[in-house]
Amino acid sequence: MMMAKRPRRRYLKPNAIVYFDELLDEQHRQNIESIVERVEGVTDAHFNETQQQLMIVDYDPNRTNSVAILSRIKRQHLHAQLI
Repeated sequence: MMMAKRPRRRYLKPNAIVYFDELLDEQHRQNIESIVERVEGVTDAHFNETQQQLMIVDYDPNRTNSVAILSRIKRQHLHAQLI
């Protein structure tokens, strides 16, 4: 008798959506993505292609949180908020 495989549990990785008050040029956006990706626990950071004032940040909740990510962004003298 063959045992049925148990379905794998799928976990959604937490993400933060950050809204920037400023309109940033491409170079500045790439720089901010790089800075955010260096936060311990962040697995990906990228700006939305069509709404360029939004950054989506995926992270491991055991290693960081959205407040720490926002704090790192604000240290760059940018006006941003979590949405």
